[in-house]
Amino acid sequence: MTIAISHVASSGRQYYSELSLPMGTTIYEALTLVSWVRSEEFEDFWHWVQNNLDNSPNHKSWYVGIFSQKKRLDTILLAGDRIEIYRPLTIDPMAKRKALSKK
Repeated sequence: MTIAISHVASSGRQYYSELSLPMGTTIYEALTLVSWVRSEEFEDFWHWVQNNLDNSPNHKSWYVGIFSQKKRLDTILLAGDRIEIYRPLTIDPMAKRKALSKK
């Protein structure tokens, strides 16, 4: 099966890899196969991955999903899935809306 892994850094740089994997592969296993995910630039993310293998997603600190849906790292991938690596929010969306409404 073919899956993709993508990320857009805060600098605007885009990362994208397609992998051909056997059925039954998990998100974690796919992430371990992509060199840029384990690079120095992604050091914090990789540390997070190692510490959250058994955790369920929560709304504040979850960094991976499939097609905009937060997923556990042990989720089994399906053909055509796109793993998305999210970056932390730089501003609270509610605070941004309030600031815009005051203008």
